[in-house]
Amino acid sequence: MYYDFVKTGIWQLGEDVDAKKYGSVVGGIKVKDVNGNGSIDPGDRQILGSDVPDLVGGMTHRFEFKGFDLSVLTFARFGSTIQSPFHGSFRYLSGRINQYNIDYWTKNNPTNEYPQPNVNQTSPLYGSTLSYFDGSFIKIRNINLGYSFAPALLEKLRLQSLRIYVSAQNPLVFSPYTSIHNGIDPEFPTTSTPSVRTFLLGINTKF
Repeated sequence: MYYDFVKTGIWQLGEDVDAKKYGSVVGGIKVKDVNGNGSIDPGDRQILGSDVPDLVGGMTHRFEFKGFDLSVLTFARFGSTIQSPFHGSFRYLSGRINQYNIDYWTKNNPTNEYPQPNVNQTSPLYGSTLSYFDGSFIKIRNINLGYSFAPALLEKLRLQSLRIYVSAQNPLVFSPYTSIHNGIDPEFPTTSTPSVRTFLLGINTKF
């Protein structure tokens, strides 16, 4: 289970007084005062989710038509929460290191996603709340398309069988973690290397 403060947005222009009351500033991370005592303390932390998904499944589709064959392997997980160390370690907006392409707050971009850059601040207050994401995803693990030559041609070539094919390993992933937040891989959120995407052209023959 993930247990932390609840991020509700970013302090906006006109909220200076409330932001100061909670020890923050406009452009800083706004968290929920759960117990309503007028301050942010350990009692405001909540269970944010679990890395155990509600549903895990896979499916393989196979099609054949006039010598062509196609197979598609799909894998999916739904209902889990992931914690991204990259959105934690790369959340620093001091301008001293390479930074994720994120939707950070400015006066001209009053977003509620990420706090404003600050050259004097290495890590924003309540920065850990930026690292939790919906871990649901659908992955296409494998696509394989092939063509088996007809017996008439095989006889002329003096072959028992001949099949050419193309395949793709891990060609696609559908996840808000990658499409919206530029995450690497929702299946393995703690790795620094995404799943290898491989394309292969091959021939199977039997004499």
